[in-house]
Amino acid sequence: MRKYRVVADQLLDEIAQGKYKDEDRLPTEDKLMAEHNVSRNTLRSAIDVLVDKSILYRVQGSGIYIRKPVYPDTITINSIRGFKEEFKNKETHSEVIELEQLPADKEISQKLQCEIGTPVYFVHRMRYIENEPFSIEYSYFNKTIIPYLGREIANNSIYSYIENDLNLSIGFADKYISVEKLSKMDSSHLQLKEADPSLVIEETVYLTNGTLFNHSRVIHNYKHAKFFALAKNW
Repeated sequence: MRKYRVVADQLLDEIAQGKYKDEDRLPTEDKLMAEHNVSRNTLRSAIDVLVDKSILYRVQGSGIYIRKPVYPDTITINSIRGFKEEFKNKETHSEVIELEQLPADKEISQKLQCEIGTPVYFVHRMRYIENEPFSIEYSYFNKTIIPYLGREIANNSIYSYIENDLNLSIGFADKYISVEKLSKMDSSHLQLKEADPSLVIEETVYLTNGTLFNHSRVIHNYKHAKFFALAKNW
């Protein structure tokens, strides 16, 4: 992972842990550079990441301010942070139901924009928050880009593995959101009733260089899932 992204994660952890809770802005650049042992350019790139995510905002001539969360414990729709990262202040865990390597059929090849027969990993897993069933995930990963994916990884954070172990930079995603009725199998996993409502997010995820590596379909438990989107005046 690039140094500025490491620093961005460190700053995000510090904010989440309340290091600056008695203040409404970050310390000076010089102080942060000394604390994180980085150059000014690296620090500014890290801050840019958090500004883009609307965690921080700049006031010209005044400093970098911390945006106070208005809706805690929500999924930020316009973000591609992983599940564990999104709920780092909660007890979370994953349970892999199925993980296998298979050749991409016509439908999968279209979703991953790869050739039919390309080896892909299929991951079917449950996500829990405070031991309550939160979501079901059906994901496909292009094995050409993600050469190994085992249960020990899928039971934790796949995105963290991709960035920290494979040194790939996750860039952006296309998301399609719909409301659907639960199937018998999915309702059983979520401890709900068949035909109960669910919010479904299908997303196609790319690296920073534009390479498509992941397509997922995530079905959320309507009793626990709350979503937030930040709107900006461009």
